[in-house]
Amino acid sequence: MHGFPAALTSFIGRAGPVREVAGLLAGRRLVTVTGAGGSGKTRLASEVANRVADRFADGVWLVELAPVADQALVASVVAVALGVREQAGMSSADAVTRVLARQQVLLVLDNCEHVIGAVAELCTGLLLACDDVRVLATSREPLRVAGEARYRLAPLALPDPGDLAGAPGAEAVALFADRARNADAQFALTDDTTAAVARLVVRLDGMPLAIELAAARVEALGVTQLLDRLDDRFALLTAGDRLAAGRQRSLAATVEWSYQLLDDQERRVFRAVSVFPAGFTLQAAEVVAGAGAGPAVLRLVDCSLLSPPRAGPDGRSRYVLLETLRAYGVGLLAGTGEQDGAETALAGYALQVAEQAAAGLQTGTGELAAACWLDAEDATMRQVLVWATERDAAMAGRLAVALAPWWLLRADRSPGARCCVWLPGPRRRAVTCGAPPGTGSARQASIPAISPPRWSLSPLSVTPRRIGRRRPCW
Repeated sequence: MHGFPAALTSFIGRAGPVREVAGLLAGRRLVTVTGAGGSGKTRLASEVANRVADRFADGVWLVELAPVADQALVASVVAVALGVREQAGMSSADAVTRVLARQQVLLVLDNCEHVIGAVAELCTGLLLACDDVRVLATSREPLRVAGEARYRLAPLALPDPGDLAGAPGAEAVALFADRARNADAQFALTDDTTAAVARLVVRLDGMPLAIELAAARVEALGVTQLLDRLDDRFALLTAGDRLAAGRQRSLAATVEWSYQLLDDQERRVFRAVSVFPAGFTLQAAEVVAGAGAGPAVLRLVDCSLLSPPRAGPDGRSRYVLLETLRAYGVGLLAGTGEQDGAETALAGYALQVAEQAAAGLQTGTGELAAACWLDAEDATMRQVLVWATERDAAMAGRLAVALAPWWLLRADRSPGARCCVWLPGPRRRAVTCGAPPGTGSARQASIPAISPPRWSLSPLSVTPRRIGRRRPCW
């Protein structure tokens, strides 16, 4: 192995990804490991290279591309890393190709995303001319060339919320504990700290860099205070390795590196979709971010700023933004003055969904689909309801009335349901009386599930009324 730095910390977890990427290299000549910034792509590539090195008679060579600012210099940097002398009248790419054509090597190209075009061109030339050369690339987006096998690196495995005893075995918790012991020799996973660490790594999305930066603060803050201060994670998680690349010294720098690689439209859409509190569909993104948001959303998936879509409770494919990336996007929204517009657009979308679903709950064939749709939009409905209660009372009323059938169907006594105070039916009238969520002061009646639910609601006819000395109710 040539050019790889010595590993000074233990490699934790990732047994599956190491095995899978090594397997891909056995059958493919170009494998690109993609993932969000801080997901551990570089360390994974080093472990894979170490595992497969004996397959290559002329070794495994690492080329670090992060410092390269000019795409025209990529081939020259590769030539220098390989010890290839450039010759007069021959380009660096041709010189590298001529030497590697007679060798059996694995070329590891690390951090390709900012020079992706030049790397793609170089790899295509090498694969066509060099039969025994294989390439393992790490990037925040794929090269998108013929013959490429892509492997998206997921975050570390998170602990099961219902299995506290098994939490220390989760990859994310194990990584935090190991790095925390480096920062504080007295650190240990006790019953109290294990629960806090489990919540901490979940909020950090299982991202290795974020976990390591948090663990470095254990001696100064302890786990509980770390958890309490995560709302300001970008100011908190800055104690990175002094000798690491600038983009790896803080959580904000890592996200900023990815954000700056986007064009203006992609940045605008990224900021807009950060207003979603949970997964969202492509149609929802187009409502909130504008009609032209679709291509930008697909590009954000390619750049590992959005997770690939997964089917939600309603069967619709939904994109997910990691909490760290969402927090960064929300901060940008506030800084650019776009937050009010994005929140208003999200509220309009939520009201549209709620009223369409309420109409579906009135039909015998559409009940299940409407309820599942609202189940999938639950986090959005709750966030918008709180926002509308503070900003737009009329919208809050319409939204609460539209959601009332769903809350009754689910026998929901959640904070969102406690905001709604008017429910239909001869034996079910005022359920709560204007108490804000979480206060515990609301007077709540029993809400048994109603089967089959049938509703006749007209949101436009509902107005706030004062009942006796109680606060106005919808």
